[in-house]
Amino acid sequence: MNLPDFIRTPKFPGDKKLEKLNFVIRFSVLIGVMLVFGFIGVATLMKIQIVDGAYYSAQTQRSFTANQSIQAARGQVTDSEGRLLNGNQTVYKVIIQRAFFPFGEENEVISRTLSILAEHGEEWHDSVPITMAAPFEFLNVKESELESFKRSIGVNIDASVENCIKAIFENYNISGDYDAEAGRAVAGVRYEMRLRDFSFANRFTLAEDISFETLVALKERGMGLPGVDIIEEPMRIYLSGDVMAHTRGAIGRISAEEFAELREHGYSLNDTIGKTGIEFSMESILRGENGTRTIVRNMQGVAVSDEINVSARPGNSVRLTIDSRFQADLQEMLQNHIYWLRTLDQTYKNETFNWRGLNSEGGAVAVIEVKTGRVLGLANYPTYDINDYVTNYEAVLNAELTPLLNRATSGLYRPGSSFKPITSVAGLYNNIVARNTTVACGGTYTFFPDYHPHCHNRGGHGGVNVINALRLSCNIYYYDIGRRMGIDALVETTNALGIGVNLGLETGGPAGRMTTPEIYEQLLGFPLTAGDTIQAAIGQSETLITPLHLAVAAATIANHGVRYRPYLVDSVWNYDFTELIYKTEPQIANIFGADRDDVWTATHDGMVSVSDFITWPVGVSSQFAYLPSVAAVKTGTPQAANDTYNSVIMGYYPEDDPEIAFAVVIENSEFSRNLVRNIIDSYFYDAYEPDIDENGIIISPWKRWDDEKAARIMGG
Repeated sequence: MNLPDFIRTPKFPGDKKLEKLNFVIRFSVLIGVMLVFGFIGVATLMKIQIVDGAYYSAQTQRSFTANQSIQAARGQVTDSEGRLLNGNQTVYKVIIQRAFFPFGEENEVISRTLSILAEHGEEWHDSVPITMAAPFEFLNVKESELESFKRSIGVNIDASVENCIKAIFENYNISGDYDAEAGRAVAGVRYEMRLRDFSFANRFTLAEDISFETLVALKERGMGLPGVDIIEEPMRIYLSGDVMAHTRGAIGRISAEEFAELREHGYSLNDTIGKTGIEFSMESILRGENGTRTIVRNMQGVAVSDEINVSARPGNSVRLTIDSRFQADLQEMLQNHIYWLRTLDQTYKNETFNWRGLNSEGGAVAVIEVKTGRVLGLANYPTYDINDYVTNYEAVLNAELTPLLNRATSGLYRPGSSFKPITSVAGLYNNIVARNTTVACGGTYTFFPDYHPHCHNRGGHGGVNVINALRLSCNIYYYDIGRRMGIDALVETTNALGIGVNLGLETGGPAGRMTTPEIYEQLLGFPLTAGDTIQAAIGQSETLITPLHLAVAAATIANHGVRYRPYLVDSVWNYDFTELIYKTEPQIANIFGADRDDVWTATHDGMVSVSDFITWPVGVSSQFAYLPSVAAVKTGTPQAANDTYNSVIMGYYPEDDPEIAFAVVIENSEFSRNLVRNIIDSYFYDAYEPDIDENGIIISPWKRWDDEKAARIMGG
């Protein structure tokens, strides 16, 4: 709006000079202020750059350095044909490093990390023996393990689960900010960290084999997870985990007790170690040498350098003597046999066969190479899958019929009449009897006035020599030579054939025991009598052996007294099997009676005569039909407990030029002899097959050969 001229401010002649003066003054003040601030800025900059330059430079360049181990790849394990059994797979692992892990904020960082892992269905390491979900309960672990846990958290061994939860919450400052289950999860990780000696020198592995999606989620929230990192490292994998699980073995996290023994050898509490089988016994061969790297991170947690100081060296690899396909056949035929016995139609069970096995509990098969001692197969029933052992140990541990027991190398059984070839060798070697010496069997042994044990044939066998005694399994014959020979001579022979001695197998196993005066008195508290000696002569009394021991004894008889050490490791190679480091050579463990062909020939002939009785359960047809040879064998039905008998067979095949020796033990069962043909079919002809109906149900655990099958397999 324009004002009328009569109300406008009048101008005077000196106004322009005054405005110019005001402008000059204002401009001068502004320049002065700018100069003052400029001087202050320059002075401050000079102070920063010159006076305090070192301090601010250090702050700008401040970083954190940590040394990290690089896990070496563990050596591989293959079967005799080079098929991979135990190997490695590169996986993502979640680790925590103390150098970057903020003090006082541990619980918060762990809680955030676990939330991400849980969101993606991942698992993490937690060995607290208390359930993860409320209401809390103790897990089903060994009493000693639970007591050790309680001591480690500072409570009495009779403390309740509530006491334990309260203690670990207090130990690790788990505040009321967490609900019970979240607090339990955080406390479990903190406890595991302590067990694994989490420190600046030792990282902690929280989780392994996480998915790529989990990795991305952790990386996206990485700024809120200081100290948490993702690395790629090898993890043990087990292919066909149910095949020779006991022999191959598995690895696991090192225990405090193992660490105490191995720390001087470079192990840390964060390491894994062989726990069972070949993984345990060949630990020093399979384990590689870890490397080291140095990682530097800036204030924002970003890695500014990552330098490998020492490269990791992978472990050496092991090739076993066992063909995994033959091993799988052994396991299948043993399982099929036991299943068949358990499910027999009651109309098929009759007095003629006096059938046992409806309550069969387990068994084992051992097969070795006669002329070298190479172990060709060790089957167990029940068995387990190594992957289940690794992921759910408690379930495998507590499964019915103790599947973790390696019955083939550690199961201890009375051999019963399968022991009679050994007693035959002892009697012949010590000149108690010769090939044609006869003993009269009237069905009852009457030498002792107050002890009259019977033969299984109460009517008697008449006069029998060693050939017929083995063929007919005559107890009276063996009672008599056992009494005349005495326990000392019998023990000497049995030890020479491998019974009651340490066989030297890589994976170990008990020596078993032969009945001796010392053992007898130690076990029972009174002296061994002559009556006990004659029971020992037929494989009873306090004699206990493993199936492998029995197979070794059979091979030693086949070798005319030369006993080889059984072995599982064929050779050791560099990691990728491009360089042979060493190959196991057959090793003679003992030679006994090498100049006594009469001893071995008579025993052999008697065992061959037993093959006439190796027929199928129904009918009288020989199991060795269509084969170029028969086996030399001896069966046994040892008493394991009151009204409980095992079924046992030992022997070798072919009888004229032995290649394999075997032993089968089936607990509370019958017809172990029927596995002999299955073993031969699988090993020599790759032709094991059960008889299966049109619905895939097993009718019987063997399929007899006929003209068509023989022509197909043997080419004529």
